[in-house]
Amino acid sequence: MLKITAYQIGESIDLKKFKSDFASKLLSSTSFELFYAYEENSYLYLFNYGVVIFADFSEIDESKVISFVESYTSYPFTEKLSENFLVYIDSQKPLSFSYNSANVPELNDELIKICMLNVGHSVVLDYYLYESKKLLLTITDFTTQLEKYGKININKRDMLKFIGKALNTKNKIIDELYILDAPDIVWENEYLSKVNNGLSKTFELNTRFKEIEYHLKIIEDNLSNFRELLLHRENKMLEIIIIILILIEVFNLIFSKIFIHW
Repeated sequence: MLKITAYQIGESIDLKKFKSDFASKLLSSTSFELFYAYEENSYLYLFNYGVVIFADFSEIDESKVISFVESYTSYPFTEKLSENFLVYIDSQKPLSFSYNSANVPELNDELIKICMLNVGHSVVLDYYLYESKKLLLTITDFTTQLEKYGKININKRDMLKFIGKALNTKNKIIDELYILDAPDIVWENEYLSKVNNGLSKTFELNTRFKEIEYHLKIIEDNLSNFRELLLHRENKMLEIIIIILILIEVFNLIFSKIFIHW
């Protein structure tokens, strides 16, 4: 049995720096991932979007590695999202998948990598779903204020800060959801492709991805409306200022004529 555990430990990991300092055997690497053989029959997988995945690690070793990786992590989380998955090896049984486990007839480095990859996808989707829901809750609060009071109880600066945060979060999610693309090795190996597809369905990766997309669409539409409200508020303020200036000019003219008359 192979136990796989994935953690979202922060917003991002500096893989280039980590790679230069970490001594274990590197099996494969790209600009956004590192895959290591760690001691005997253990594996470590890191992604630049803040995810660390362990295969066949003890809890003590997991804690040690996470502590080490955190020094290369931007904005490490105090509460880490996690996902566990078990892979059973039984050559007498066919390839199969269940809620939190899979059975495979055989195991090798590439298959372990595919399994770890999908567990990592699952935990990062949980994180993005959590972030998109937080934005939706704030937007729902604003729209509720509009419904009840006809206005949003927030100043321009704070509204712009919220819009900036929402746009940054949205862009970050969109930039990093390339993770759901199937890895190159599955296109060259039919068995690995079956494993990847089976795990993707088990974790409901596409369904959760579509839910995030739906949240982002709502966020985008509401941000557009909020920008319009800000523009309307600014235009209204400009109109008031112009009216005040005109009134001042009129009063000055009146007082000037009165002064001249006297």
